[in-house]
Amino acid sequence: MTDPYTDIALQLPNEVAIGGALITMVEPDSGHEHAYNRWYEDDHFYSGAMHGPWMFAGRRFVAPRTLRDRRLAVADSAVQPPDAGCYISCYWITAGHELDAERWGYLAMAEALMPNGRGFVNRHHVYTSFQAYRFGLVRDPGPMKPHVALDVRFPGLLVEIVDAPSEEGFEEMERTLRDEVLPAALADSSAAMVLAFTPKPFSQGLIDDPTTPAVAPPAGVGRQLCLLWFLDTDPRDLSDDTLRAHHGALADIGELRFSGAFIPTDVGTDRYVDELR
Repeated sequence: MTDPYTDIALQLPNEVAIGGALITMVEPDSGHEHAYNRWYEDDHFYSGAMHGPWMFAGRRFVAPRTLRDRRLAVADSAVQPPDAGCYISCYWITAGHELDAERWGYLAMAEALMPNGRGFVNRHHVYTSFQAYRFGLVRDPGPMKPHVALDVRFPGLLVEIVDAPSEEGFEEMERTLRDEVLPAALADSSAAMVLAFTPKPFSQGLIDDPTTPAVAPPAGVGRQLCLLWFLDTDPRDLSDDTLRAHHGALADIGELRFSGAFIPTDVGTDRYVDELR
């Protein structure tokens, strides 16, 4: 019998690079906000994600009511209802081990956590999927790299979801965003970087367990980009015009399905829980 820890330590590739992400936007049920925050921070952030091999960074963000009220109204929003999703968590997965991390997460939840009462029934997922990393753009010359985005305590995160007109048009939309639209929007902006991901089908299937709501199969596979803008400025201090200045350019090449800002949770506290409703 081999030693799994030895096998994992010697498994390649092991470059410090983002290969994928778990991006999960969740809405706690009304009246269960405090319990959800404590469950996620005290248990699930670690036992359901950071304990796993190849998941090398993670951070939670929150959108109080005041931020959710400022979300851009879009047709056919990817988030339903459009003001749902009080919390979002993002985790980076080492390049070359995306399926390994997903397999670990599936088994940890399905066989080790939920059967032992460590799920949370009073919440639902509004936008959750494993996503492939496509590209990252950094505003300023210097040592800042995309893989450190979740370790830098940026005061804000702007999440945008953009669909191509069709799967056939995805690569052209991505190229135009990467090479033209996003560099222009990033220059002299309040964002230090923007990272782009695209959702993937669940390779392990779906978990069916009465102790926690099921995660729906991801939408937008093959045609969607999720853009994560890491902000130097608290989004509550930005004007709506500043937050939305580039939305016209996005609409010219794709369909904007969501735009909403978040701030980091204050770890070790229940700050913002009373500001969600």
